[in-house]
Amino acid sequence: MAPRDANWIDGLRGIASFTVVCAHLCTAFVPWLHQPAQDPHTTPHLFQLPFFRLAVGGRSAVALFFLITGYVNSIGPIGRSRSGNTDAAFNGIARSALARSGRLILPTMIATLLTWFMANINAYHMTMHVDSTWIRQGWHRQEPTLGSAFNSLVRAEVETWTVGWDDYDGTQWTLHLFLEGSMLVYMTMLATVLVKPKARFFIYAVLYLYFWQMGEGQAIGALKGLNIIFGMFIAELNHHYRDTAPSVLPAPIPFLLIILGLFLSGFPQDAPSNAHWSDTMARLMTSLTRENSDIRRYWDHLGAATVLLGIFFSRNARRVLSSPVFNFLGRVSFPVYLLHNTLMKSVLTWMVYLPSAMNPPRNAQGQQMDLQRGTTTHIFVAVAVFYYVLYRAAALWVGYIDPLCARAVDGATGWAYGEASLREYRPILQRVEPKYSQSPVREKTRLDSPV
Repeated sequence: MAPRDANWIDGLRGIASFTVVCAHLCTAFVPWLHQPAQDPHTTPHLFQLPFFRLAVGGRSAVALFFLITGYVNSIGPIGRSRSGNTDAAFNGIARSALARSGRLILPTMIATLLTWFMANINAYHMTMHVDSTWIRQGWHRQEPTLGSAFNSLVRAEVETWTVGWDDYDGTQWTLHLFLEGSMLVYMTMLATVLVKPKARFFIYAVLYLYFWQMGEGQAIGALKGLNIIFGMFIAELNHHYRDTAPSVLPAPIPFLLIILGLFLSGFPQDAPSNAHWSDTMARLMTSLTRENSDIRRYWDHLGAATVLLGIFFSRNARRVLSSPVFNFLGRVSFPVYLLHNTLMKSVLTWMVYLPSAMNPPRNAQGQQMDLQRGTTTHIFVAVAVFYYVLYRAAALWVGYIDPLCARAVDGATGWAYGEASLREYRPILQRVEPKYSQSPVREKTRLDSPV
């Protein structure tokens, strides 16, 4: 795998990706954890309590992805704007906006192609008969003809970015929002490159209030807008404080911010009225948002944003997130996000339900019933193997698929800009003596990570 500089934001991205996978596993096998208790009069399970329930905190992890998107896509233009290098800022925004689309869309199209292939070789057949509602909902039929199969592939590839839904992988519904969020960053930076940092802080505040009051339907304002703008705000703070940020606040405060953020991130997805603490949070947020707002998205945002703020001001948290383990998790975070649902519907399902599939249960009338999962120990072993396969596949993706996508995007953008190819072709086995050019070496722009 190609080396990559360790940094705390990469580690945070890796944690978010891991949490999304963990949350989907819990949704598949223990969906009742989304409630703070079975009912208002029942003692909650350990993993229904605050902090412990972050095992099903995938929604806050998605909010964290948007925060990171706002941060990494704005930090370069902000730095150039603050240094007065406006020409470089405009140039960087233009190049990033064009390349960003390819770096996000092309890998996603390949992942959709993979899950389409799996469906059409009937690899998801078992998912139609399992007792897990979440896995069963991911089933897709094997198309009867090659023509209909290709038609369904084209529709899935297009609708991922037009209507926000992929019939072959429902977890890709956020990706068009990530692309829109990136464009929101570039538009905001384009409009504010020439303004003073203090004025840009004011603009962030206005945009934040605008997205807070949107609150419609699934609260796209809270899911996308608030997180993107707050991520840009953190990037601005990064350039404002530079290397002194970890020493700005007294040591306990960043730690307390992280703890508070983790608590807020635990707001339950379902039935918040079943526990006093979550019911209080629901009532509070209802009073602060528009009618019929999805208050869960607001708590997801506030929790993830508070965690990010605490980490930003914490030297120890940054050091931990920059460690080799978290650096690896960050490098493979995007392919993990793209591949986990495909592997859950195939590899994990095969392992968990194979014993039942070998002897399918039937009712008194002889009709086949849902396949039953194995014992708890069996499931834990299957999940451990699944994680190994997932992260091994993601590492291979980073090693082989990502470079192909990068070359394709670089070639397409180079052609669009009218640039000559930088690659030098030489005859095989010909010895070439080193030459030292008198012309200045062109600096290659580093593109942001896709997620």
